[in-house]
Amino acid sequence: MAVTDHLAAFAFMLGIIFSFAHSKIKRLVLISTALGILGGCIVFGIRLYDPRGMNLILIAFNRRLVITIAALALLAVLLMIISWGVKIFEPINIFELGILILVSLIYLVPPVLQYTREFVYFGESGISTNALLRALGFTLGILACLLLTLSAYEVHRSLRNDCEKKIFLFSSLLIYALEFSAAAVAAMQRLKILKTSDAIFNITVFDIMIWRGANPNAFIFAQLILGLVMLIFVIRTHLKPAGEFANKALLRKEKARLRDCRRWSWSLFTAGAIVIFIVIVLHYYDTKPPAEVQPEPYEISNGIISIELAQVSDGHLHKFSYVTPNKYDVRFLIVKKPAGTAYGVGLDACEICGIAGYYERGDEVVCRRCDVVMNKNTIGFKGGCNPIPFEYEVRAGKIFIDTKELEQHEKRFK
Repeated sequence: MAVTDHLAAFAFMLGIIFSFAHSKIKRLVLISTALGILGGCIVFGIRLYDPRGMNLILIAFNRRLVITIAALALLAVLLMIISWGVKIFEPINIFELGILILVSLIYLVPPVLQYTREFVYFGESGISTNALLRALGFTLGILACLLLTLSAYEVHRSLRNDCEKKIFLFSSLLIYALEFSAAAVAAMQRLKILKTSDAIFNITVFDIMIWRGANPNAFIFAQLILGLVMLIFVIRTHLKPAGEFANKALLRKEKARLRDCRRWSWSLFTAGAIVIFIVIVLHYYDTKPPAEVQPEPYEISNGIISIELAQVSDGHLHKFSYVTPNKYDVRFLIVKKPAGTAYGVGLDACEICGIAGYYERGDEVVCRRCDVVMNKNTIGFKGGCNPIPFEYEVRAGKIFIDTKELEQHEKRFK
């Protein structure tokens, strides 16, 4: 799903650029694509080699890349307008598009490669069903984007004249430029080039950032709507052979060509439908909030909470809630560990993801924010995304917790 979100809009535009490039300069576009993928792999390798040392540097580098892509895309739109009237600018425009592809892939490839490192979550087996499904989803996302590129290429190539081809390329570039311009505004704010209160065409930087966060797939849908218009245009103009033919062989050849054009149009429709299904339906199920584990009752006397071991000995996640004198609702959890008779006790919060908390998925305890699977044997220990531990005592078949221990962490639960 994340692969498709990341690559679909670019994949569609890339197919149109390949189609627009004439045979003599198609090699330039291919070289730009290959170098962009190579550059992205190098950036990913640098992060992989030294994740801590390069993290902040690469974050700043990516923000500058976003600004560069936005500038290149806007320049490409401008050059297309100029080259419409002055043909001498058309080769310059294609060269600039090659640079746009190169820089875009350097930005897009590393996070896609990073997804391959997330097939197996912490605490999972490398051959688990979930790991296999993630690998399969990654592969299908890549294949869907490749199909989108190839179909866009063939459908755009089927357009009858250069003016039609230029209109659809211009529209795709404009959508891409707007997408990265919105991202560039957020990048410049984080680089302290812009302030959230600054206005662009009477729209504040903050408003742009909010809109972009609330509509992450708007530009994917815009590209796919453009593709729908393009394929309808091709199908309508490729229904019947036009003109006279010297013999039946030439007529059959023309009919076969028109049939291929219509088939590629349906291929583009299918690829677009797959992308929409992924970014809407699968995204909904992937981000659907899991059912909340409801707090369970317990006994409290003289500031000491007591919970029967029998209540929490089934190996499942059990949550509890304690409201402090300052009215903070401090949540904590208990789970019996698989090995031996020990129990994992900790806050329903961690140092990394804050008070996002945890839920139970099958027999697993999972962080709500980062989806990391907890190793039940490590719950109760500091580090990573583990629940924050606190002092407790086990005796006489009960777990005893001093409320003062919970009150020390109350401000985490603001």
